[in-house]
Formats: sequence, structure tokens, C-alpha cells
Amino acid sequence: MANYSAAFGYDVYIVPLDVNSVDSSFTGVTAGITTGGGTGFVDTGTANDNVVAANATVAYSNGTFTVAANAYNMDGDDPIIRLYGLTNASLETDTNTEEVVTYDSETGGFNLSVPTSKTWSISLSGVADFKDAGYQIMRLTEQNTVADALRVKFVRVGPTGTTETVYGYGMLSGYTESIEAGSIVSWEATIAGYGPYRVDLDVN
Repeated sequence: MANYSAAFGYDVYIVPLDVNSVDSSFTGVTAGITTGGGTGFVDTGTANDNVVAANATVAYSNGTFTVAANAYNMDGDDPIIRLYGLTNASLETDTNTEEVVTYDSETGGFNLSVPTSKTWSISLSGVADFKDAGYQIMRLTEQNTVADALRVKFVRVGPTGTTETVYGYGMLSGYTESIEAGSIVSWEATIAGYGPYRVDLDVN
């Protein structure tokens, strides 16, 4: 099976979980990603031993994944999945506002926009082998978002040369595909933010 690397410069990880396991307060989390213990949002383990292999077997039933013969607890602490072959993982944010009409002379007659809420999303696209475990888990999670109330932990590290990390909880939606030659598929999906997201900047 082909192993498509994240050639565009980002490492992207997801972990499927039940909506009731979402902790939008990020309790005890001090970093987006750690290696071999600590208080990271996700942990890759020593030598990436907590990252699911691309050729792992994947099964799904009644809201629970079984990966490499191990049943997930669906609590967000299960082994993490790297999405290989990505061509885009762009963060988009927006601020919702309410217009306030005022006749105060200080505003010169202009309306005031009062911020009321924030939204964010991640636009994903990539190329994958149909048998790639990350692709299969992503697709099954998106398919069962409503039926089984699934969400994902999401972590993006990069681009290459930086350690900036964006992470949070989200909901997969909007899956589309274009079948390429053989067992290769081009795909797109969106992670709609579920609660706040965090950014660990690559400081000087």
C-alpha cells in the first residue's frame, strides 16, 4: 500500500470520540501534542507508538471503533490517527456580530458592531489509498457524526520548520470524493469547530 506523506508541510492528527467526552475547557492540557507522556491534548507516545499504523485494520459498530483488533473507549484517550497525503488543512475563523444603532454624536451616526460569538473550521483535502487506516477512520467518523454523536480531537502541527500547533474539538462534515486510478481517492472534508480552539505559537 502506498504511504503518502504530508508533503505540504503539516502533520495532522485526529482522535474520534463520543460527544459526551468532549472537554471544551481543556482540563489539565498544557500543550497541543506531547511525546511519551505529559499533559498534551494528544500524545504520540515514545517513537510514535501511540500513532495508528497506516495499514492497521479498522472496524466500526454501534459508535465504537476497533483498530488493529483493539476496541476504542471513545473517550479521546485512544491511540491517535495521522492523516497522510493531505494537500490542505487550512484554519478559518469568523466573528459573529450584532449591529447596534445609536444616535450618539460620538459615533458620527455610524452603527456599532458588537462581537457576540466566534466560529472556526478546518478545510481538509488529500489523496489516500482506500485501505489507509486514517482515511477509513475519518470517513466512518464523518458518516456517523449524527447517528452516533461522534466528534474528533484535531491537532495540526507545522508547517515544516515550525512547531506551531492548532488544536481543539470538532465535527467532521461535508465529505466529497473523486476516484483516481486504481485504489487511490482524492477527498475533501471539513472539521467544524465544537467549542474553542487553541494555538501554541512557535515563539522566537
